[in-house]
Amino acid sequence: MRLIPIPLYNSPGIGAMAVSPLITDWVRGNQTFYTVVGFKPPWIAYLAVETDAIVGTCAFKGKPRNNVVEIAYGTHTSCEGKGIATRMAAELVQIARSNDPTVRIIAQTLPEHNASTRVLTKNGFTHVRDAVDDEVGNVWEWELTATGG
Repeated sequence: MRLIPIPLYNSPGIGAMAVSPLITDWVRGNQTFYTVVGFKPPWIAYLAVETDAIVGTCAFKGKPRNNVVEIAYGTHTSCEGKGIATRMAAELVQIARSNDPTVRIIAQTLPEHNASTRVLTKNGFTHVRDAVDDEVGNVWEWELTATGG
């Protein structure tokens, strides 16, 4: 897996890869999100590429605050169930660890067992609390255990 940074402006450097309207929406959505949380590499969004095709997007939901950073990820519907989200989460953990080994890494999911909760448990995250997200409502919050990642 290769992660291509989504820049603050312009298009990401994806060469001749096919760009669907969904990918364009991912890029624009993340660029709009930067206006809310700021643009501070490496704490940004990325396109995930495998076999010269964009298969998903993953991101830090802003730079670390109070020594905590939140990750998020999503794949093309056609790519679900292939371990791509698991690999994206692992890549984000690696980026976070290599830039600040002390940062706590969290994620949020809907409050039910689903594909995303499996992604997190495979990457060493543990459900630590119930929380409320401004956009989604009730969520489960997960944190990477000290030995995870």
